[in-house]
This record gives sequence, C-alpha cells and structure tokens, in this order.
Amino acid sequence: MFTLRQLETFREVVRARTTVGAAKALNVSQPAVSNMIRQMEARIGFPLFERLGNRLVPTPDADEIYRDSESIFSLYQAFSHRIETRQRSEAGHLRVVGTPPLANALIPQALREFLSRRPAVRVHLDTRRITGVMESVETRMADIGLGLNPPEREGLSYEVLAMAQMVCVFPPGHPLEDKVAITSRDLTGLPLVLYEPNTSLDRAISSDILTRELRTQAVAEVRYSSLACLMAEAGLGVGFVDSLTATVGDRYRLSARPLYPSQPVPVCVITRKGEPAKRIQATFLSELRRSPALMAIQEYGAEVPDHAR
Repeated sequence: MFTLRQLETFREVVRARTTVGAAKALNVSQPAVSNMIRQMEARIGFPLFERLGNRLVPTPDADEIYRDSESIFSLYQAFSHRIETRQRSEAGHLRVVGTPPLANALIPQALREFLSRRPAVRVHLDTRRITGVMESVETRMADIGLGLNPPEREGLSYEVLAMAQMVCVFPPGHPLEDKVAITSRDLTGLPLVLYEPNTSLDRAISSDILTRELRTQAVAEVRYSSLACLMAEAGLGVGFVDSLTATVGDRYRLSARPLYPSQPVPVCVITRKGEPAKRIQATFLSELRRSPALMAIQEYGAEVPDHAR
C-alpha cells in the first residue's frame, strides 16, 4: 500500500505538524513532502490531515496509522542498526538500556571505567521503564538491559548482579534517623511517598511492610526512585528507594535506613536467551560485575544487622 519512504514522510509531518518542518527533518524540499502526502491520500481515498491555520492536524485515521507504523519502524531501525554493525567491528558498538534507578546510579560509572580503556568504542545508552527495557532487548534495539526486580518473560535471560534492598529515605534530622532499621510500626502516622501500584519497586516492598493501612498515608505516588528522593528531600514524606539509589554519591540530601524485615530487590542484567554474547558485550558485563557501585550495595547491607533495632 505505502512505501517505507512514504510512511517516513507521513510520520515526520505528524511530528512536525507542517510540511516545512518535515522537509527540514528529512532534508528534502517542501513540495516533495506535500506531493508525497497527496499521493498517499489519493491511494487510500481519504484525507490524512486537516489544516488549522499554519498547522497540519492529523485526522483520527492518521493517528491510528501513525500508531500502527511504530512497530514497523522499530523493526526497521533494529534491522538498519544490525546492517551498520556488519560494516565495522562488532567490538566497536554497545547498546545498553536501563531503568532510571540504574541509569542514575550504576550505568554511567560502569561505562566511565569501561570506555576509559576503549576510546574507540561507541555506546548507545537509553533509559526506559522495565517493560520498555525488556522490549528493547527482545527487539534487538539493545544488547543489554539492566533493571530492578524485573518480571519473568519467555525468551529473555536474567542474571542477578547484586541483591540490593529497599530503604526508607528522609531529610537529615528526621526522627527516623535514630533507628537502625525501620519497621511498619515506625511508619505509622507519617506521610509517605509511594510508587504506582504493580511497578517493579512497588512489588519489591511486601505487604507485611507496606500494609493497607500504611498505603492510606500516601501523599503522592511516583514512577521513579529519583522522584521519590526529590519528594523526600523536599520534606513531603518518607520515600522508599533501592539501596543503590540511596548510596550513589552525595546526589540527594537524605538519610537512609533499611526496612525490617529486609526487603531484597535484585539488580538484574537482561539478555536474549540462548544467544551468545558479542565480545564487547561479554567484556562489559564482566567488568560490570566488579563495579564499585555494586560493591557499595554489599557494603551498605553489611553495615545493617538483619535483626530489628
């Protein structure tokens, strides 16, 4: 029905809302873009855009075509990337995707050490929610995925790099700072910053700790641990984050205490099952396992006894 070039032009017009903007993005003339859209509309027999002033607004049908074309272009981009890697050494390119906690606390430091000895290596780094991380690995948009507490999915392989734990974070001077470990009873009556239900970090805190009664104390629900830290830092409530986030440098002006009973959260690397790793991928993973940031998790856990306060 449509050529790939026509779909690419159509998608740029949807994004730019003008043929001029689309032409600039595609490095073609504006008349060429307009002609392409007219050819598409003539072929399908209905308009794709409505003109409102100087803007082109996609019709409901066009919006649906745009969404349907996402998978086509994801596959095309993955295919194009694989062709490009065949033009040069496999050792020269690494694609990593991670969830925000690991993108903030682990991956940059690991890449700094890795690339310091390999200046010719090029890295593509992306950050997504855990479902997006798994999809990126599945569709070969990424060689390696990194996430906390990922759900199992057929076709993917999981390796636990370290076992972090969930901790409470709050501003220095907070009454909880006197505790060695925090129980659900210690949290009674306090404003809490929680995660959206059924997210990986929400699942990492058991109902024995985060009881139904404590959930009613939530002042906010967030998606990412960085936001939980910022909310806690502002004094809006006690937050819950993984110990990797809690111990990364001096990024947040917060104190942290582990939960009791301990709430483990695995730090996992995600790869495609049954597929041998590229040499550069295997080397990076080998160094990642010895990352100082991962060692800091173990040191943090060693300082806190497993028994109560």
